[in-house]
Amino acid sequence: MRRTLPVLILAPLLLLGGCDAFFSNVFEGLYKLEVPSAAELGTLPVSDLERLAEDDQFFEELAGDPAKEQAVLDNLEPRFNDGTANDPEEQRAAALYAEVLNRTSGADRVVAGLAGYLASADGFDQLELDPGAALAELFGETLPTLAEIEAMVAALDTAWDAYAAIGAGIPAGVGLDPSLNAGDLAFGAALAAALKDVTITSGQTIAEYVYASIQGTAGGMTADFDSTVLEGSAMDNLFLAAGFDPEQF
Repeated sequence: MRRTLPVLILAPLLLLGGCDAFFSNVFEGLYKLEVPSAAELGTLPVSDLERLAEDDQFFEELAGDPAKEQAVLDNLEPRFNDGTANDPEEQRAAALYAEVLNRTSGADRVVAGLAGYLASADGFDQLELDPGAALAELFGETLPTLAEIEAMVAALDTAWDAYAAIGAGIPAGVGLDPSLNAGDLAFGAALAAALKDVTITSGQTIAEYVYASIQGTAGGMTADFDSTVLEGSAMDNLFLAAGFDPEQF
């Protein structure tokens, strides 16, 4: 088993206060994006949804309107629900599906934070030594609530199907669509896969376990990590597309 994999169950929620993975719109605040109705969002082509997604206000609107968010997800999901996104439009649909889930739940900040943490040579070693303290320190004064952690865990869990479809389709599609950010996909998929591989053997949910770790009250709680999903071919394909050797993780 890859030595660093177990800490990924804590790394996702550890890094909420990390760097922002998405560029800010320089014109933010100067206009209001007109987001179509839920009915319209449910029928728009992927290219139109991608254009809307270029603006942060799109995700803010979806986060505040569950009906619109679900319409977008329902529009995108059938395009890759056979488990393999093996042409450019299918890959882009799956990537946008995962991005919507992550950005409306706050999990996108987790993905960005993981990227920053991996840039530190001893980042995972520090986390393994004292994960609870590391979590609390990196969150700063404003720690996430249990409900916020539950939302992020649920988003990453659902997003895995999209990531897995992209990973499965990379060989069949002769690579990853060049318009997609392979690094963002790999980091997001790694977090989602790590969550799939964790079982809290003391009976709590994953969100409860992470929340307790952050609060310093996880004494007596136990978790088991099985790297089956994280070491699977779909995840390996995403790592390779991003220029990483899967064995290094």
